[in-house]
Amino acid sequence: MKKYAAIFVALGAISYGIPGSLFKMARAQGVHDGMLLCLTFLIAWLFFVVASAFLKPAKRNVPDKREKWLVILSGSSMGFTNTFYLLSLSYVPVAVAAVMMMQSVWLAIIFSSVFHRRWPSLLQVFSIGIVLIGTVLATGLVPIHQTVSLVGLSLSFLAALAYALTIQFTGGIGQDLHPLTKARLMSFGALLLIIIIWGHTLFEPQSLIISLKWGGITSFFAMIFPLTSFSYFMPHLAIGIGPIISSLELPSSVIFAFFLLAEAVSGSQVIGVGLIIIAVIITNLIPVLMYRRKYQTHN
Repeated sequence: MKKYAAIFVALGAISYGIPGSLFKMARAQGVHDGMLLCLTFLIAWLFFVVASAFLKPAKRNVPDKREKWLVILSGSSMGFTNTFYLLSLSYVPVAVAAVMMMQSVWLAIIFSSVFHRRWPSLLQVFSIGIVLIGTVLATGLVPIHQTVSLVGLSLSFLAALAYALTIQFTGGIGQDLHPLTKARLMSFGALLLIIIIWGHTLFEPQSLIISLKWGGITSFFAMIFPLTSFSYFMPHLAIGIGPIISSLELPSSVIFAFFLLAEAVSGSQVIGVGLIIIAVIITNLIPVLMYRRKYQTHN
């Protein structure tokens, strides 16, 4: 499983880049943000409930109640991520919000370093620098000609903070739990928070059938696939590598916005996407090459 960990975490990060376009498409068909978020997390939770029902009782149940509620509580970070990001879009352009969301890269590495009491490597620091430069280019923020709302920046930064915590929690809490059990508990925690925040919007007039359609689609790309990938494979990655790979979410957002929404992509955006991909590759490739060289030297 460790052999394919980086690939599946990358696919999970890419999957996270799709819902932004889906939210816009659903909104264009009259689906309210609150309804879409509630259905997204509800469908994901039901999926994990059904999937975990096929597990043996020993893997499905969590005897340690404290651990169970810690995992549920950690899932609320996903609800905060989506809530803060949606709210920020009322104040700042999508490009600005995306740039602030990418601050989760260095935030997650700081969290990882603090929790594990280990300084980030020079390679990680170098890669973060490339990611941040590529982020600014990929979102078309150079040059910037409009006034940016501090409220919007603050909300999108809070979304990045919550996303960084999600990355940390999926790899650091409930490591002895089966991934499906962990995903079920985390999605339940996220659902509870979303209902508390957005539940009042469920009574606004809208098409339930259309909402269910978009809820199912966004649930797969925003929750089911990435959460399963992160829960199964994030613990198998070296410390700090997961946050770097998660930066693939941004180029994914740009690419899918181009194909699904026909949004224009400039040359600087292409360069920025390329820089982020290069940073992800070298961050994973160099440690592997160094390990192989060390292994060959000792043998």
